[in-house]
Amino acid sequence: MTNHATVDRNVRYLVIELFWAAIAAAGYSFAAAYVIRLGGSNFIVSLITSAAAVVNAVTTIPFAALMERTENRRPWMFGSLIAFRMLHIFLIFVPFLPAYRAEAIVIILLVANVPVALFNAGWLPMFADIVPIHRRARLFSARNVTLGATMMVGTYVFGLWLEQSHDIFPSNYQLLFTLALITSMLSTFYVMKLNIPDTPIDTSVTVDRSVKGMLTLFTESKPYNAITWNTLIFNIAPWAAIALQPIYFVRELGATDQWLGIWFAITNGGAILGNLIWPRMMEKHGFQKTMTAAALLSSLYFFAIGAVPDLTLILIFSLCIGMINPGIDVSHFNILLQVCSPQRRALAMGVFVTIMNLGLMGSSLLVAPMIDLIGAQALVITLGVLRLVGALLFVVNPVFAKGTEPQQS
Repeated sequence: MTNHATVDRNVRYLVIELFWAAIAAAGYSFAAAYVIRLGGSNFIVSLITSAAAVVNAVTTIPFAALMERTENRRPWMFGSLIAFRMLHIFLIFVPFLPAYRAEAIVIILLVANVPVALFNAGWLPMFADIVPIHRRARLFSARNVTLGATMMVGTYVFGLWLEQSHDIFPSNYQLLFTLALITSMLSTFYVMKLNIPDTPIDTSVTVDRSVKGMLTLFTESKPYNAITWNTLIFNIAPWAAIALQPIYFVRELGATDQWLGIWFAITNGGAILGNLIWPRMMEKHGFQKTMTAAALLSSLYFFAIGAVPDLTLILIFSLCIGMINPGIDVSHFNILLQVCSPQRRALAMGVFVTIMNLGLMGSSLLVAPMIDLIGAQALVITLGVLRLVGALLFVVNPVFAKGTEPQQS
């Protein structure tokens, strides 16, 4: 059992590492714009997301099974994280290629997502092992505030830098990605300082990792079944938006790098506010009710940016969705951890992540043909409809799990 001092230290490191990781994330958030400015097509932009999803879909379950059979997961997690972050060094050298530069970025990210899938197989279940449930909401909110505040400043500064230095493209992006690489390794240093206990392997319990065994995860646990399929439908819109928004904002509405930086900053600024508000709602009303309310509100974002294609007003809408998303993310992750039994948590999380990545892959690949078919603006509004349908699933098919509802006084 992890003692109080160890939990405190782990919580502190989990916040510090995210500060450095957020600077890196702020830099890499301009990757889609980088591809577009290197001549990448809409299809190539969508492949950035879908390529990662393909790798995760194929590797997550085998990696989860490996983690479930491994007592000491630390070497696997730390090694895979270092490999993932070091592979991003190749983004710096892409402009030196004589041709197929945009395609090279897809390949780099495709390869980099192999180690990150291994890392996540150990990282996601780890939270349940090192942070007790009564401290998770506050920890996740602290991490999200750190992420939001750092990315708010980082994306604004980086967007301004890219805009003012556009005459030295692509050197400006190369310098940005160099900084991102350095800060990502600083984050890795603090991840390696975490006290992660070994995970005892219960030899008295036989875990069936066959396809039939995986299917029993759904038949034996109604909450797990509900959160998996509800989430799959609910997340089609934001998954598609990963590829769609840069195309819609840059190609359709003429957004500059500076505007993208402001957009990222405002969205993350909203997340800071949201993470200060939602934990109190969770403590008062529980995770399920909080997540459902936030989910329903989130659909309004897509209707707004589709119906009002004005870059200035979109910044206001982005502030709002930034405030709403933490209510979904923190609640959802806490519920997901609790619906997975400790004996099968790694495998259950692996199956869940695989299904989500298949959804991410399909959603991303459909963006380019759907733009050609109905146009970017109509597609944004369509995503609003899908987001609303997904949110309503949490109303008609609610997910309740032990320890996720408020204690009755």
